[in-house]
Amino acid sequence: MMKLAIIGTAGAAREVLDALIEKNRSFDAEVLVAKAQVREKIDCIDRAFEVKTVDEAKADDYDLAVFVGDEHLAKEYAHSWVGAGVKVINATEALSDYAEIPWVIADMPIKGYKIVNAIHGVSLPVVKAIYALRNFKVKSVKLTVLCAADIAGQDGMSELYNHTRRILMNDNPSDRMIFPKTLAFNVIPQTGAFIGEETEYEWQTAVDLKRIVGAKVKVHANFAVVPVFVGTGAFVNVEFAQEAAPEDIREVLKKCKGFLVVDTQKDGGYAALTDVQGERDIFVSRIRQDGGSEKGVSFWIASDCNKVVAADLVELIVKMLKKEVK
Repeated sequence: MMKLAIIGTAGAAREVLDALIEKNRSFDAEVLVAKAQVREKIDCIDRAFEVKTVDEAKADDYDLAVFVGDEHLAKEYAHSWVGAGVKVINATEALSDYAEIPWVIADMPIKGYKIVNAIHGVSLPVVKAIYALRNFKVKSVKLTVLCAADIAGQDGMSELYNHTRRILMNDNPSDRMIFPKTLAFNVIPQTGAFIGEETEYEWQTAVDLKRIVGAKVKVHANFAVVPVFVGTGAFVNVEFAQEAAPEDIREVLKKCKGFLVVDTQKDGGYAALTDVQGERDIFVSRIRQDGGSEKGVSFWIASDCNKVVAADLVELIVKMLKKEVK
């Protein structure tokens, strides 16, 4: 039976453990957190998992460590756990400066590595979709990404709820905390801090696409936050080096694990954000020719990013523990 250490925050650990349980995988796991976050246990779908501090654990008791949610723990412990012979998946940005550690998604071959960086967060559904179409030789990608309030976690959702309620009660929601403008009944064209002309998530998505699809791919991303509690939607325009008809894209994505094509070209025949909450698949709709490019296709994807990230990590975990990594 595989022995896992999920190291990071309790919330992120629960997402991974729930996804593992849903896969019916036989495993033993413990959640390791910083001392200030320790609690007795974490209750998941039908099991409870022990929680203790990282310092209490012995690395060589585990087959695999997955770092989630806490960059400080990954930065402090990931290399020492690899040194103790444990395979490591890092799903934080803590090790982004180490060129020798590859960035991967579960769809990629990962032989030959004891430690990998997992692409995660709101960019993952887009990255997975573009990677699935790589055989058409991707030249450029343009994105319009619409993020729900959960991009800022539970605090973001609570702020949307409270501000919506106060506006409906004809009260001024002046207690703004998370978002730079009131999100209720609004659309905010900013996700994260500004990095020059781009915002944090726009920059990060371009970096992640280049990491996985290729450094020469041109990427332009636009991000906005919309007054929805959970989910991320994106209109994706892709230009290829070779001809690709909408029918070709549709057939490729239908065959890809983790995708669900819902595209009937009729009223309501597509996936909206309310359709994907709690789902681990990436839903694809509105597949059509891009009128602004001779070899371009556009499509809409909708997903619950937290669920997609957890599902991708589970697939990586299974690969690592099948000894596909030496």
